[in-house]
Amino acid sequence: MKTRRRTAEGFSLVELMVALTAGAIVIGSIYYLGGASARHFHEQQRISQTQMSLRMAMEALRRDVARAGFLGTPNSAVDQRCMTPAREVVAVAFQNDADTATIPNATENGVSADRLTLTGNFVTSDSYLANGLNAGGSTIYLQRTWQSFQRSFVNSETAAFDDAIFTDVFSVGRMLHIQTLQGNNFFVTVSTVNPTAASVTFTPPIGVGGPCVVGLADGSTVAPISRVEYRVMRLQDETAGSTLASLDPGASATGALGTQLVRRELDFDGNPIAGTERVVLEYVADFNLEFIVDNAAAPGLPPALQRLNGAAAVAFVAATPQRVRSIIVSLSARTAQHDPRFPWAARVAGQPLTRFRAANVPGAARVRTMTTEILLPNVAYAGLR
Repeated sequence: MKTRRRTAEGFSLVELMVALTAGAIVIGSIYYLGGASARHFHEQQRISQTQMSLRMAMEALRRDVARAGFLGTPNSAVDQRCMTPAREVVAVAFQNDADTATIPNATENGVSADRLTLTGNFVTSDSYLANGLNAGGSTIYLQRTWQSFQRSFVNSETAAFDDAIFTDVFSVGRMLHIQTLQGNNFFVTVSTVNPTAASVTFTPPIGVGGPCVVGLADGSTVAPISRVEYRVMRLQDETAGSTLASLDPGASATGALGTQLVRRELDFDGNPIAGTERVVLEYVADFNLEFIVDNAAAPGLPPALQRLNGAAAVAFVAATPQRVRSIIVSLSARTAQHDPRFPWAARVAGQPLTRFRAANVPGAARVRTMTTEILLPNVAYAGLR
C-alpha cells in the first residue's frame, strides 16, 4: 500500500517579501502621518499662544491709552494757569519709526516700530482734596477724611492708613496736578513725600495768596501724574541691572528672545524709572500707530475728523495733542520658531503681515496681527482745541 505524501504548507519567499514591503509602506505612512500631525499640532499650539499673548498685550495698551489725560490735561499749554510749568504736559506723545532698527531684518519684512508716551493718572482712580499749603507754597497737605483719600490709602477692614501705598502713589519724580477753586492749573514735580503728615513737597513752589492761589489753596484738588512709555526693545540690549525678564522660560538671554514690546514709566525728564519696566509682548514683529484727529478750523465748529500717520501725525500730535480723538493701534507678533516648511514671501504694501523671516534662517515664522481703534475720552471730553 502506497502512502500519499502531504504537501508542506507556508509562505514562499516572494510572498514574504511582498508582505514585508506592504507592511513597511503601511508603517512608514503611519509614521509620516503621525509626524506631520505632531508638527501641525505643535505649530497650532505656537500660533494659539501667539494669538493669546497678542490679545493680552492689546488689552494692556487699550487700558493705558484710554486713561491718557485722566485727571491730568490734554495739553497744559492751553490750560487756565498763572504759572508756566517747567515742562509742558501733554496726554499723548508719538515718535514715528523710533525703534524700527530694533526689529531684525525690518526692511526686508516691511515692518516698523513706533514709540508712544502717555501721561495721566495711571496709579489711582481719584484726585484728592487739599487741606492747605505751607507758607512757602512748596508742600501741600491732603484731607485724610475725604472719601477718595480713604478709598485709596486706608484699609477698609482695619481702618489703618497705609504709608507704603501713599509713598508709592506720590513717588518722587512724578508730577502733581493741582487745580485751585479758581480753575488755575499747576503742574509741579514731587521731591519728597511725608505719609505721616499726608503731605507732598514739590518744585517749583506755587506761592500762596493773590489771584493765582487764594489763601492756602484750601479746597484745591490734587492728582498724581505719571508718564508711561510703550516701545519695542531687545532684552539683551538692556543695560546691566535692568529688571526686564522674558515671558518665555525657555528663551535664551543671548539672542533667542527677538524683540519685545515694553511698558515702563518715565520721569518728566524722559529717564526710565527703575523697577517699572514690564514686558507686554514678546516676539513683536510690527508696532504701528495712526491717529484720528479733529482738524476743525476753529473752536466751536463741527468736528473735521482726519486720519493721520507718519510725519504728518508727528507734526499734528506735537503741535495740538488736545485735538487727538483716537489712536489706531496695529500690533503684530510672530511665533517663536521659524518653520522651514513655511515659505517666506515679501509683504505686499498695504496688506496684513502674515510671515516674518530673520536673516539667514530657512523658512519663516507665522505672524498674527490685531488692529483696533482706541478712543481717548479724557482728551476728547476736555473740550479743548
